[in-house]
Amino acid sequence: MPTDTFRYFAKQQPLLLLLVLLAPPLLCAQGPLDGYLKGKGVLDLAPSFSFQSAAEFAGPGGQTFDLPYKGSMLGLFAEYGVSQRLDLVGTAAYVFTEAGSGLQDGGLFVKYRPFYKEIRGGGRLGVLAGIGAGFPLADYKPLITGALGQKAVTVPFRLILQWETPAGLFFNVTGGYHWRLDRLDEKDIATIKAARPDYQPIGPKNFSTLLCKTGFPSKHYYLDAWVEWQHTSGGANYVPGVPDLPQAYGVSYTQAGGTIYYSESGKNGIYLSGAYTLAGRNTSRILRLTIGMVVKL
Repeated sequence: MPTDTFRYFAKQQPLLLLLVLLAPPLLCAQGPLDGYLKGKGVLDLAPSFSFQSAAEFAGPGGQTFDLPYKGSMLGLFAEYGVSQRLDLVGTAAYVFTEAGSGLQDGGLFVKYRPFYKEIRGGGRLGVLAGIGAGFPLADYKPLITGALGQKAVTVPFRLILQWETPAGLFFNVTGGYHWRLDRLDEKDIATIKAARPDYQPIGPKNFSTLLCKTGFPSKHYYLDAWVEWQHTSGGANYVPGVPDLPQAYGVSYTQAGGTIYYSESGKNGIYLSGAYTLAGRNTSRILRLTIGMVVKL
């Protein structure tokens, strides 16, 4: 006989699952680590507001489930140029849903460019490396509706290759590997075992990412388009009606998006961006639209 707690989890879990993709990287579309540096002493602040909606949830094996969702998120992105080769990056997120609102995940990152050279007649080629940490900014409960993510603690490493052509176009390929350092809470495990005595918890799994992006920057505007893949080997899978811990789900996806930025002064500006999850495992097929501004100090 299920306990009252199990009934609560079984009722709330589907809406939570719609959000497991919405980790801090979406604060700036495809991630906090791109192929550009700000320059020594330059600080960029980029507050944004995003609207997200999904009609379907993608489960394992190509299954889809009718689990609609709507929500919004206030994000803050900051990047500071420590030197001509080194930047510091920070992110934070505040989520709004019908069930509740609150401060949730954030991150701190370091981006370093060891190689940036002119190619004879072919523009510039740059190589950057980035590392950091993503973590919850508040003690929110990932088992309740309104949770932004999986309350994951991650250490990402990204290697970025960017070619800036003489015509101004750039092409970026970024590969990443993310270590999951968070562990399942014993109280949450006990709650699931009360409903499923045979439950065997699966710990959070590391995952890899690959991003391909092209764009065109100029003094007054910036355009880009990108596609990103995330892959997690193993991990738990969502099964309708079966209580589990979303923190342990193995999330994989393909998403695509783009950004339009405009600045009248060439310094401060506004931008619009969007992204859509085309397919995946244990993630919602989310459409995200974001409006934001960039303030350079």
